[in-house]
Amino acid sequence: MRRSFVGLLGSLALCAPSVSAGFNKPFRFCQLGDLQIGFGLDGWQNDTYRMGLAAQQVNTEDFDFCIAVGDLTNDRYDYQIQAFQNTFPQFKKPVHLLPGNHDISNVATLEQFIRDYNVSDHSSFSHQGYRFVLLDSVTLISNLTEFESYTAAEWAWFENQLEAAHHAKEEIIVAHHHLPFEFTEDEADAYWTFPNRVRGRYLSLIKQYNVHHILVGHRHETKNIYASDKSFTIYVVAGTARFFDDNGFGINYFNISGENSSKDVTQEYVHLKEITHMKRSEGLPNGCPDIFAH
Repeated sequence: MRRSFVGLLGSLALCAPSVSAGFNKPFRFCQLGDLQIGFGLDGWQNDTYRMGLAAQQVNTEDFDFCIAVGDLTNDRYDYQIQAFQNTFPQFKKPVHLLPGNHDISNVATLEQFIRDYNVSDHSSFSHQGYRFVLLDSVTLISNLTEFESYTAAEWAWFENQLEAAHHAKEEIIVAHHHLPFEFTEDEADAYWTFPNRVRGRYLSLIKQYNVHHILVGHRHETKNIYASDKSFTIYVVAGTARFFDDNGFGINYFNISGENSSKDVTQEYVHLKEITHMKRSEGLPNGCPDIFAH
């Protein structure tokens, strides 16, 4: 039986970043990639072990918080969710959880995600003059009929958050699971990325509100992707379950040194420490429910 997650997250909520009037001191945060318990080549127990190593590594740093960019488990099986719930309290810093396509594929699993992790599927918070907008990219980009009202509501919410941040003179950082694009902004639709029918709308908002930093997962690779005009960077990190490049398991560290996000935000990729398995995966992920109507 799964344990209630209310108590686990409730303790973190007490120390979560509060709304601030503006930037007054440098701060740091981290980006966790796909934790995805149940996806690793060496079994779910080792996925859980590496999640624990990530917690230990995060705890040694002076991060104000972390953002986990989706795919918390691979199959939503009870034992995977239980393993996540058992391991999550090892993080002593606030960790904001986002859903990925392995977490949500229909309304029932959306409701399950909210219930299992005691979080909203999308949210925002302000910290030191920065607005962090955390999106559910599954519902944002899906065209499934059952998601229709959720999709419309999230787009409206997203636009309202951007406008509110602009009005408050806050710098904006956006995080979600899927990549907006991987190579070029007008590339063809692909499994990893926003479909073209919504990509243009998303990128227009990103540029309109001067968003310079986007945090994503999903790709199981670690790299930075740049806008054609260099106006923003997409930070992709593989996480702790599997990787399909030569960059291994790791975490993105971010340093915020000032109130201008175009020049005062720096990122460093740091390998997961004390790791015993660094074998690159071949091929592509499969077995995930489709979130698109064809």
